[in-house]
Amino acid sequence: MVVLNLGYTAPINRPGDEPVLTRAQVWAGLEHKVRRAEKFVSAITACEVLSEDKSGGEEHVITRRATFKPGVNPAGRDVVTEVCHLHAPCRVDFVQEDGTTIGNYVTQGPTGQPEDLHMTYVFQWKVPQVEAGSEQAKEIEAKFQKMAKLAVESSIETIRGIATGKVIID
Repeated sequence: MVVLNLGYTAPINRPGDEPVLTRAQVWAGLEHKVRRAEKFVSAITACEVLSEDKSGGEEHVITRRATFKPGVNPAGRDVVTEVCHLHAPCRVDFVQEDGTTIGNYVTQGPTGQPEDLHMTYVFQWKVPQVEAGSEQAKEIEAKFQKMAKLAVESSIETIRGIATGKVIID
């Protein structure tokens, strides 16, 4: 088995991006992403909320079933159940039944300005059918590094679309 640890970070508000997104808008977008992941990440085709628990005080927990395009999930499963831990206003942790973890983070950039925000996705994929250090493991890691970039960039684009009314979350 190989465990792939990788991540990707992108600025949320690049020069020329309109509108400039606030932390509150980005957080609201991540809350939508937990429920409607298919609108944010092209590798996911469907998302169903199975349960929701707000009784944990600061933590909000949503259990969902996500359906991936065939062959996209590194563990080879097209349907996964994820427990999503929402920590407003900056972090969502996704834990899959095999122990795979994914984190979505909204962080402040180096200038400290309200518009200087970054989005980071961090993945720990457990791939049981692949040997650590193998050529196949390297190929899978390269593929999923590209997917991490796409997931971050498409999530930012979708959140901006929500803010402008071009993307409707039903």
